[in-house]
Amino acid sequence: MAQAILPDLRYLTASAALEDLRQGRYTAQNLVEGCQTRIDRLNAGLNALVALNREGARAAACQVDARRAAGDDPGPLGGLPISVKDTFATRDLPTTASHPPLAGYQPGRDATVVARWRQAGAVLMGKSNLPELAGAPHGWSPLFGATHNPWQRHRTPGGSSSGAAVAIASGFSLLELGSDIGGSLRIPAAYCGISSLKATENRIPRTGHIPHLPPRDGRSGVGRTVWHLLSMGVLARSAADLALGYRLLPGPDGEDSTVPPWAPATGASGALGVSYAPKTLSPAPLRLLWWDDFEGLPLCFRTRAALVQLKQRLEGAGHRVERQEPGIFDIGRAWAAYGTLAGAEIGLGLPPWQRLLLGNLERLGPLAGLQRQPVARAFMRGLRADLKAYNQALNAREALIETLEGRLGEWDALLCPVAPIGPYPARAMPAGRPFPRLRVEEADGQGETRLPYLEATVAMTIPFSLTGHPVVVLPIGVVAGLPVGIQIIGRRWQEDTLLQLAVHLEPLCGGFTPPPDTMEAQP
Repeated sequence: MAQAILPDLRYLTASAALEDLRQGRYTAQNLVEGCQTRIDRLNAGLNALVALNREGARAAACQVDARRAAGDDPGPLGGLPISVKDTFATRDLPTTASHPPLAGYQPGRDATVVARWRQAGAVLMGKSNLPELAGAPHGWSPLFGATHNPWQRHRTPGGSSSGAAVAIASGFSLLELGSDIGGSLRIPAAYCGISSLKATENRIPRTGHIPHLPPRDGRSGVGRTVWHLLSMGVLARSAADLALGYRLLPGPDGEDSTVPPWAPATGASGALGVSYAPKTLSPAPLRLLWWDDFEGLPLCFRTRAALVQLKQRLEGAGHRVERQEPGIFDIGRAWAAYGTLAGAEIGLGLPPWQRLLLGNLERLGPLAGLQRQPVARAFMRGLRADLKAYNQALNAREALIETLEGRLGEWDALLCPVAPIGPYPARAMPAGRPFPRLRVEEADGQGETRLPYLEATVAMTIPFSLTGHPVVVLPIGVVAGLPVGIQIIGRRWQEDTLLQLAVHLEPLCGGFTPPPDTMEAQP
């Protein structure tokens, strides 16, 4: 047999890898060893994967190759290397969520989403790093330290799916499972130059996801406290890869009662999903709504430049792009409702003293500046919200969902920036310490505008966590050495349509570009 020609893992997509495996260009063992070689060369400097599945991955790849050699179908992901955010339970690797009390915790079974990908033939390479309990948009873990951005290693990859985005950008794996309660899939994707899908809230089961905290050592967990805002999703190198990973995840699992029934769309690819080729869309120009002014938040020069270039390319291709002025809905109302729900529900998992302290910070003299930090202030008020305030927030959420759904009924998608700023210098951020203010970088280096941390990072993502809409992030260019992404928001429960649109737009957006810090590691 001729020697296998291994793929270039700097550029390889999941879809291309699966086609290569089906055609016998190389084996699953070849592909897994290639990813492992890149992990061995690069992971020590990036700290993306914090638990490796070396022997398990080799054994799983051998099983896939044996099934394929015997003429059996190894599954729609047969032989594909994946990684999993360390919030998802894995039966053969520790699951810590970067929470020190869970150091060394070993679940007895896989989370539902992990089991579904493994049953489809995926090969688990390892678990990816994140901030504690997926609770922040940065990449610092109290258990494992900082994850570094592969574009510039002194900068953060974002969070909370920080190691996940770095693993995909660096070729450690080709699909990754992540989660998002306020931007945790979208910010790292934009900061690392890859793609992500945040599915509609409750579309995908969260069974086996932390938080909530699991029972252990004879003690029961705290139970589920977060009933809104949280969505599961996928990180990958292309929109077609997002569709490939997503279509295996939705639907009830018999445990998460919030997940509705789901029947995969049928198309050229058969019962597993539609054909995600651009030809499935109407040839008519797309109608795209553009929203880039969130309460006057400034944009860094990289984001502004990439947005201008994208809008020109879209209009040059004949698509209709209309800037929404004023905003689609009251963004201040969205921030307030999100903060109330997030503070109330996440806060239930905190010790009572910590909830009381954090909930009253804005009343303390030294922190009076929180009056100019609407997102942080809303969350703190949520920590002390009563049932009346909680119910008012739920009603505000419903009104905002109705407003956004109405606008998306008239347009094919809504396009928004991911964050006011790009990847910022990394630093240790232990829980309980004040977040820093972040500089909005100007092209001439003279800009000294600084934003409060949450406004600079999650202010443009949390409105769509509040409404639960599906969102795809695509890379739209590299400006002054760092990538920029765009949010593409679709109607609730319409992931298939949104993913088709993302595949159609991807060539105009630019697609995946390998980070320079990973280029020398091609085996």
